[in-house]
Amino acid sequence: MVAHLTSGSHGLGELVQLDRHAFAAKIRLSRAVLGWSQSELGRRIGLTQRAIHKLEQGETQPRRSTVRALEEIWYDHDIKFENLAAGGFRVSVPPSALDRPEGALRRPRRRRNIHN
Repeated sequence: MVAHLTSGSHGLGELVQLDRHAFAAKIRLSRAVLGWSQSELGRRIGLTQRAIHKLEQGETQPRRSTVRALEEIWYDHDIKFENLAAGGFRVSVPPSALDRPEGALRRPRRRRNIHN
């Protein structure tokens, strides 16, 4: 799988924004591969669902500790990102990351309290 976000000839501010959006794409992509909700990813790295949403939209610059936590998850699941010289990135996803037990993509159902 190859994902490209190209930088072309941009100013420093635009490059920082493109880098943030590339990182956001990596988060969305890896979360989709793992079958995790934003809440699940947030729980695993100590962030709220809203914070994950903002990262995935490229609205906020991630803290170093957040980057390290995400990179650790990618390492643990053997998801590898390679930054390309022309911009963008390439991702390698092993079959083991895609082999989830039946129903692993489904969220647990919440019980509703029904009052008469």
